[in-house]
Amino acid sequence: MAAKRKKKSPAVEYDLQGKLDALKTDLEALQKDIKGLAGDVTGVASERASLALGEAMTRVQEITNSVEEWSEDNLQNFRDQVRDQPLASVALSVGVGALIGAILFRR
Repeated sequence: MAAKRKKKSPAVEYDLQGKLDALKTDLEALQKDIKGLAGDVTGVASERASLALGEAMTRVQEITNSVEEWSEDNLQNFRDQVRDQPLASVALSVGVGALIGAILFRR
């Protein structure tokens, strides 16, 4: 036997349409909220990345200054040693050159 379909009353159809409209409105509002949150997250991430980059640049500058000071101090010491002991400096240079040559031209 075929099942009979019950006809919905106009009040039930109206109530169902109202619920669907409310659901659609809620979904649109949720979509707007999610877009707003995504924008906020992007802004926070960008801000944090900029802050981290600034801190890294500051640290690199500090290290650069430190290395520059160290090299200037030690360069003067090295120059003084070469002036005090020129033959030892030449012998050391020849030895280092021979070592580098042996490493590079070794087969």
